[in-house]
Amino acid sequence: NGIITYTENKVGYIKLDNPNKLNAVNIEMWKNIELILNDFKNNSDIRCLVLRGAGSKSFSAGADISEFNNNRSNGEEVKRYDEASKNSMKLLQKFSKPTIAVIDGYCIGGGLAIALSCDLRLASEKSTFAIPAAKLGLAYDYAGVKRLRDIVGPSNAKYIFYTAEQLSSEEALRMRLIEKVFKKDVFEEEITKIINIICENAPLTIEAVKMSIDAEDNNEEEYNKCLQAEKDCFESKDYKEGRLAFAEKRKPNFKGH
Repeated sequence: NGIITYTENKVGYIKLDNPNKLNAVNIEMWKNIELILNDFKNNSDIRCLVLRGAGSKSFSAGADISEFNNNRSNGEEVKRYDEASKNSMKLLQKFSKPTIAVIDGYCIGGGLAIALSCDLRLASEKSTFAIPAAKLGLAYDYAGVKRLRDIVGPSNAKYIFYTAEQLSSEEALRMRLIEKVFKKDVFEEEITKIINIICENAPLTIEAVKMSIDAEDNNEEEYNKCLQAEKDCFESKDYKEGRLAFAEKRKPNFKGH
């Protein structure tokens, strides 16, 4: 089905698996991502979600263009494809636990849109990034444009769209498109280290912080949810464990409640 999914050490993994097409994403893959996210959302054992591409050539080269003649040749098919992709990315953006895109190779177009829907983007030094919409005459949806702007800033977002050029990992890092770049020989080791650190930290604290950062300004309902999440942290057993571990000079063992 183009998607590999599994859980390991409190991490839920979604692996894009269409290696013959550089992990390009087709409509069935989008639908499967949506199902998996809904399943992971209800799994209390998962503390972190990781998305990556199968193999070592590509995170994702974007949409599976072999579907274009069928799925983008008339209005109804275009609508189905766009709805499937937007639903999955919206779920990913709203996922309550930390989400990480692990990028090793090409991260282009719709593939970059998936990575931008995650909280963090960690890349190998060989990775390249681009949004080629202006070379194809494609319109890019409003939410996707704003998401990029919020992450890299207005001028960098315009440069990425206007030029449609491929960016190296170092250029992407300078533009704040990604958070970290690692050399190939230490890539997997460093990625594992960061994932483990996040999983070992207090889940309620991370969830409350994510909620506050992502909340819309002047949205009273979201503001009240953030206040409640803050209160839940202070009333949790994890807060007691954190203070006790600090006093006893040991690593805390957080349970998420």
